[in-house]
Amino acid sequence: MNRRMIPPLASVALVVACAIISGCVAADEQPIAVNITVPIERGWHQATVGILEQYTLSGANQEAYDMFNGSVVSPKPAILFDSNGHPLYYRYYVQKGGEPFYAVQVSANKLLGTTVTKIGDFGYIGRDGSMNMTMNGSDPYGAETGFARSTPVPSYSDKYARLMLDAWEAGDAYAQNVMRDAGNAGIDLSEPLSDEEQEVIGEILWERIRQREQGIRAIEENNRVNL
Repeated sequence: MNRRMIPPLASVALVVACAIISGCVAADEQPIAVNITVPIERGWHQATVGILEQYTLSGANQEAYDMFNGSVVSPKPAILFDSNGHPLYYRYYVQKGGEPFYAVQVSANKLLGTTVTKIGDFGYIGRDGSMNMTMNGSDPYGAETGFARSTPVPSYSDKYARLMLDAWEAGDAYAQNVMRDAGNAGIDLSEPLSDEEQEVIGEILWERIRQREQGIRAIEENNRVNL
């Protein structure tokens, strides 16, 4: 299996990091008047595409392929709130054979500036199959609530908030386009993929990744970010 792998949303992370360090944003200031809470279904789309990147792209290593092949992402996440009680992250469970074995965390607040924030076991693997180590009263199959150990997203200037929203929207558009293309190809991403479907998804991902990177370059130019 000759596979190539790229870090998901690497360019977005660089844009966000640069903005945090240097504050290099465009001079034009636009008021931010949007709903900054991410709909749960959109979060599931982002989480699903994040997992697909791990094993369907040409270049994914054999270990990742063996781990995620045959898996699906549960549409019901744990909702992690900040200390003010606002959704901060959604944590979706990756399941194989109906059992959770991994998790993918996405931003529940668009002002975090990115979509997928972490893919990992979050300390769950090897602990009696438990998926509730960081939540109160959680159910390993989703729809739980808990508190992230993090402060709320701070209030940004309109210029900085716009940069964060643009970066998040680039990642979201990428995920939505992949989901749409998969549906048009007759592929149900809520079910495990066949070998043939994986090949189709891999091609879709590469095409949409190229478009995403073009969008990121436009964000860099519009916000005068020097990487």
